[in-house]
Parts: sequence; C-alpha cells; structure tokens
Amino acid sequence: MGMGEVAVSGTVVEVDEPAKLVLDWLPSWHATSPATRLTWELTEYPSGLTKVVLTHDLSAAPEYAGEVAGGNDPGQGGGGWPWCLSGLKTLMETGKPMDTPAA
Repeated sequence: MGMGEVAVSGTVVEVDEPAKLVLDWLPSWHATSPATRLTWELTEYPSGLTKVVLTHDLSAAPEYAGEVAGGNDPGQGGGGWPWCLSGLKTLMETGKPMDTPAA
C-alpha cells in the first residue's frame, strides 16, 4: 500500500487487563502530525460473548476527522476501523486472518 515496512507506530498509555487498552497511535502517512488516541474497551458477558468498543479520539489532530469518518467514500465510514474490527472478529472466530484464502 506504499507505506513502507511500518504502517503505524504507537505507545501504550494504559492497560487494564483484560478490559482496556489505551494507545497513542500515529500512522506513517501522518508521521509529522501529533499522535491520536485509541481506546479499546472489552466487556465479556456471561454467555461468552464479548463486546468490543473502539474509540478514536482526534482531539490532538482534528484535521483528520474527515479521513476517520470515511473521507470521500461514505461507504467507508470509520476510515479503516470497520475493516480492522472485522479482521479481529474473523481472527477470533476462525483462528485465521481475514485475508488468508480458504484452504
């Protein structure tokens, strides 16, 4: 995708296992901008299901709100986050990454 070897760098800000992970997140295509904050929150229910909530706080770089909202493609709302969350769901359910062809 033209991003080089490292697509995203980040710093762990807070960990509250197994329920919360907070990261300062900086994609390589915005390397000169301030990092934005990601908060992953997990809630496990007695049924065995887990709710995942991802919050991307753009307070440090509000100019990227349009990109995270999907940019010029309204079908891509959330920027790349729906794709990432779908990939995580697939990995958890199948043990294989979403982009791995079926054998």
